[in-house]
Amino acid sequence: MNYWRIAFLTLILGTLAIGSLNAQNGAVTNEGSLSVAEGSNSAALETPKRLKINLNIADPSELKVREGDSVTRGQVLSDREAERSRLNRDKREILLAIAAVEKQIVPTLKPAPQMRELPPISYAVEETSIQLAELRLSQAQRNLGTAVENDPFISARARVDKSRAGVEQAFRDFELQQRKLDAVNGLKGLPPEMLTHETEKLRQMKTILEGKEAELKFYQAEYNQVEGDRRKELTDLQSKVSIARGELEQAQSRLRAAKEQREMAEYEQRITVARRIEEENQAAIAVSNQKLDREFKLAQLREKLSSVEEKLNGIVQVKSPYGGSIKRIRFDKQTDGKLGVTLHLDTGSNP
Repeated sequence: MNYWRIAFLTLILGTLAIGSLNAQNGAVTNEGSLSVAEGSNSAALETPKRLKINLNIADPSELKVREGDSVTRGQVLSDREAERSRLNRDKREILLAIAAVEKQIVPTLKPAPQMRELPPISYAVEETSIQLAELRLSQAQRNLGTAVENDPFISARARVDKSRAGVEQAFRDFELQQRKLDAVNGLKGLPPEMLTHETEKLRQMKTILEGKEAELKFYQAEYNQVEGDRRKELTDLQSKVSIARGELEQAQSRLRAAKEQREMAEYEQRITVARRIEEENQAAIAVSNQKLDREFKLAQLREKLSSVEEKLNGIVQVKSPYGGSIKRIRFDKQTDGKLGVTLHLDTGSNP
């Protein structure tokens, strides 16, 4: 019967002790437990004469009593003051770091001023100059053509020039065909009929060249026989044609230059727009990265703060459930970095 009474009393006392610790610290702790010593004859609901209080400490300095010390009800038996102090220091540092990050100012994007469009372009002046130059050239060519048609000397000279141009063209064709035939001769594995064909073409071109040369000689002989007083007039007309053609080429060149200049301006405009867009994108990315970095730092710091607060909440003081005297302190084995300590509390001398 006494055994069941002792077990029941032990359960009640353990519940009261844990309830007392929970009420004082706000959380259940595994750092201490108590049990009634064997052989106690205490009655139910009475203060036991001897108790064993089991503690788990990380350092001997956490133990706040010694053998022979008198303790009162609620007196601190063990307390992790150093760990609490360290965690509180870490908490203050994290709070300061959070405040510093929250004070960081993330720049805002400012819209860039709108770029001015290029003014509209017109080539009316250049095009008008070309039209006038074309009219002058056409008139000079008509005058020269009329003189050539009406003057035998001019007609003969024109025939000579035309025949000479034909000879030059025939000579170029002949040389081209000769180079082609030489290239064909240097190739291996070609059908013989191809070489024969190219050789025949060369022969035909030589015949044409000889005919053109004979025709030139004929027209030169004819030209030498033609005399006239209009040689100077023809020279003047040809000069006017050349001048008119030069003026037309200059007008066309001015138009091309104006268009090229406009194209260059439009190209530079596109480059500037693309560069501005790229700069705006880079600025937006930089601002976004700064915001993300700030939020990331805050999240890390808040996570650390939560961890520190959780550890702080887990540090509780183990207090004596009764008054009495510490008769014995026994150090048990160490498990998971915790040193087991058993306090033998004699409540017979309860102050």
